[in-house]
Amino acid sequence: MFTVPLPKAQLQKQTLFTSNETAGNVYRIPALLYERESKTLFAFAEQRKTSDNASGEKLVIRTGKIKEGSSKKTVGWSELKEVEKVNNKLFLFFICVEDAITEMYQKENCDNRTRLCFITSEDLGETWSDVTDLTDKLNEIKNWSTFAVGPGHGIPAESGRLIIPVYAYTSFCCKPCFLPNSKSYALSLYSGSHGKNWKFGELFNTVSVECEIVEISKDHIYCNARNVGGYRVEAVSDHNGVKFNNLQPGNKLVFFMQHPIRRWLIKSHISLRVSLFLGLWRMAMVMRAI
Repeated sequence: MFTVPLPKAQLQKQTLFTSNETAGNVYRIPALLYERESKTLFAFAEQRKTSDNASGEKLVIRTGKIKEGSSKKTVGWSELKEVEKVNNKLFLFFICVEDAITEMYQKENCDNRTRLCFITSEDLGETWSDVTDLTDKLNEIKNWSTFAVGPGHGIPAESGRLIIPVYAYTSFCCKPCFLPNSKSYALSLYSGSHGKNWKFGELFNTVSVECEIVEISKDHIYCNARNVGGYRVEAVSDHNGVKFNNLQPGNKLVFFMQHPIRRWLIKSHISLRVSLFLGLWRMAMVMRAI
């Protein structure tokens, strides 16, 4: 495998969410969506009291419009707004967890306190519907220690199916475990009825966590997911997102610096990799060195 440098990107940094833990405002788990018809960018984030994942308070949104000048493009963003209430309908999926209940607690005790919810908007994010809770309508959730959606956006497939990326920690125990045995697997949540009814697809056959999906052709969905071994998991569905088959793993993507006591994950040189053929990542571009 070889790397072909891409032309240097002309990028300008814009800060959309500024965390201030002292003031009790910490923003995590961002998501970005571009709505082509209105040419509108939507930036979402979870607002927390602290960096602790059990301190989430609300979802917030900023919308942006691309401004084209004589020599460059810029994006004008709206003020930060709380997502209060949600043909062109936007679906925003998220999980709700009881106060102070952490992901680790749920995995170690096989005690799923997570609920799957969504809201919708029909006016490009200006107003939002009341919350719809799908938890009790999807029996698979009862067999999981916990789960989450995303963190990326879902897709409206060419077939009309709506597909949402999900990952779940499975468990075979029905009471607190002496040792945690939960493993995570990516899967899809999909609807063929324009969001009226939802079903889960099949779990991946490889350990996988947070994931992104894209449609590569009609009924063919590609998924790229994190895992615990330093590699990305790549999978393709020939069943419109219901069942995925793994591709061969690519090169290792992260570097760990050794430390006498612990290992540190070094995050630097945010990069974009491009694949013109599934499983072959021959082009890479550094977008921002940290």
